Amino acid sequence: MSHRRHLPHINLRVFVVLVFVSLPLFALATVFVLGMGQAELRDAYGTQLMQVAQQTAATIDSYVYRRMIDVTILARVPDVRAVASTGNTLKPDGAVIKALDEAWASNPSAAAAKLGVLDNAASRFLRDIVDNDRVYREIVVTDRAGRLVAASNPTSDYFQGDEAWWREAFDDGVRGRATVSDVQWDESTKTSGLGIAVPIVEKAGEPFVGIMRVVADVRELLAVAAGPTSRPNGETILIRDDGTLVSSQKAGGERILFFAADLLRERLRGYQPGDPQFRVDFTARDKSGRSFLVGVAPSQLAASFPHLTWLVAVTQAEDDLLAPVRAQLWRLFVAFGLMAGVVLAVAIWFSVRLAAPPIEPDMHISEHPEVPRIEEDVA
Repeated sequence: MSHRRHLPHINLRVFVVLVFVSLPLFALATVFVLGMGQAELRDAYGTQLMQVAQQTAATIDSYVYRRMIDVTILARVPDVRAVASTGNTLKPDGAVIKALDEAWASNPSAAAAKLGVLDNAASRFLRDIVDNDRVYREIVVTDRAGRLVAASNPTSDYFQGDEAWWREAFDDGVRGRATVSDVQWDESTKTSGLGIAVPIVEKAGEPFVGIMRVVADVRELLAVAAGPTSRPNGETILIRDDGTLVSSQKAGGERILFFAADLLRERLRGYQPGDPQFRVDFTARDKSGRSFLVGVAPSQLAASFPHLTWLVAVTQAEDDLLAPVRAQLWRLFVAFGLMAGVVLAVAIWFSVRLAAPPIEPDMHISEHPEVPRIEEDVA
């Protein structure tokens, strides 16, 4: 009897179920897990960026207050007090002040030489300070009337009493008050600087006798604001609450907007300048379409100087932060390919097994020759 061999049959239904259901489910599970991992990573980095912004803001606050203390100490030098007090011996005359201011504007060197403003002991002291500490770009001293009585270098005008910083420092005319300007272009020094003005007091408890103003080079402040960055595409930026950049201030008062200014203003709704509890992070794209994580924290300077509504924004390119995750993604793709091969092998094996026909018993029956029957003779 011949033996029949059966070729393996594939059960298409089983194959389709195993392949077209198992593999998509595995892929969806992979994408879901990766999505959750990336979201958690973004949250973690967002919190980290906010913490860096908060620490940087505290460093900036400390820098500004430290500079204010330095200027206050300079204002207590005896030569500075003496020159401010001596200037007040001349009664303020509007016509005379105007004439001197016009003469100064036309020929500062000649006017300064005539008045002796740049040649007294206080001016020499201030000039030494500027020459030895390049953070200070200019130091000027006025009397109570706003007339220039000492300066480290020639200024753009003689009368300072009409300047906004002077009127702010003059305050009530009795105690005066220390002021800090926003970063702005200074015409005398031809640079962007931070203006710090303090009243000069000859004796404690008495009305001030003059005002000292220092223009501090903003580059040191911006170096403090920039801080160290762990990655090449990370940046720490000092900005105002209207979205303009402090660190990119240009001559002439032009202000450049932070690339995420619109999103920042949305997050600042209800924010009170100087709120120590305020912190926020979000994702934004720059003009090139590159995605960045942004962490923001406020400076506390607004509590003392309401016009300094500064915030620190720490940005980091999302590509850099998610690079390790994306490397794992490629490894998962390799693993997915291996799993797909295993699933296909299992699908083929099961489909073959379920499609095999029932086993037919192969019985070998031996045929024996018929034995002749022996009939007995009956007697």
